[in-house]
Amino acid sequence: MGDRLRRLTARVLNIAVKAAMPGIIIYSGLLISFVLRGTPGNAQFSPSMHLKLVLVSYLTALFATLVMEYKALQRAAVRVDEELIGNTFGGFRKPDKLFCAGMDCYMRDESRQALEQFLEVQKYELTEQETGVLSFYIGRCYQILGCPANAVPYYETAIRSGFPRHFAKLFQARSYSEGGDFERSFEAFQDLLDHDPPPEFYFLYTDIGYLFIKQKKPEQAIEWFQRSIEKRQNYAFALSGMAIASLQLGDFAAAKDYRYKALINQLSEPRQFRSYYNETKALMLDEHPEWAEQEQQTAKPEQTKPAQTQEPGQPEQ
Repeated sequence: MGDRLRRLTARVLNIAVKAAMPGIIIYSGLLISFVLRGTPGNAQFSPSMHLKLVLVSYLTALFATLVMEYKALQRAAVRVDEELIGNTFGGFRKPDKLFCAGMDCYMRDESRQALEQFLEVQKYELTEQETGVLSFYIGRCYQILGCPANAVPYYETAIRSGFPRHFAKLFQARSYSEGGDFERSFEAFQDLLDHDPPPEFYFLYTDIGYLFIKQKKPEQAIEWFQRSIEKRQNYAFALSGMAIASLQLGDFAAAKDYRYKALINQLSEPRQFRSYYNETKALMLDEHPEWAEQEQQTAKPEQTKPAQTQEPGQPEQ
């Protein structure tokens, strides 16, 4: 409740300030109109009339601003990651305010500042639920800042403290992978699959596929990408994975085909994929010079047969 109230109050105050300038403009316009055309009933410009005019002008501007900022007000009334946080840290205590300030930094991609706020919260006495939520976001900050080894134990604490297990286990698996501990990463991903992951975790097969790509085990990677393709889960990304795995196997024809399929299926961040594809291709050719001839054959444009002319009245062949 405290977090929502603080956010809503801050937004309302911001709207009140934003309405001041339009209010002045409306007041000035009315004043000029009355000077040029006269006031209704030839009323005198008394101080009370000016006050009423200012009030009406400001309230009109405030109403218009509220209408324009309605969606922002709705967002202010909803907590960030509410499905994960719930009402945790929603009060008026010092740790509640610090945590909410950290979440504001976290949502602005200011991970270092967010981490500083979250670590301050650790100094206070917390409930088990608060410990779980706080540990998860400390882990996320460490992971984003490129310190996956620091993130892993916080995710473990989050799981033990009752934080939604799937989310903590997912980022723990990714942290293991980023830190080079591929065996533990695979175990964590397998644990996720064994515990009925939610539908929004449609990317697990491709995550595991790229885990094997990092280890230069394309055969195993292909098995997971094919599962993703068969289930039409993260489809374009799975095709991109097949392209990279094919490059690692030296099958440049298949790689080129999968690359094309991934791009026409609206792969997200296509420029980044093209760069990764070209880097992988160059690396494979450097490691396996004997593959160069095959790659050159694949790179040649396909020769098309000359079109046959058809005489008028001749049936199509």
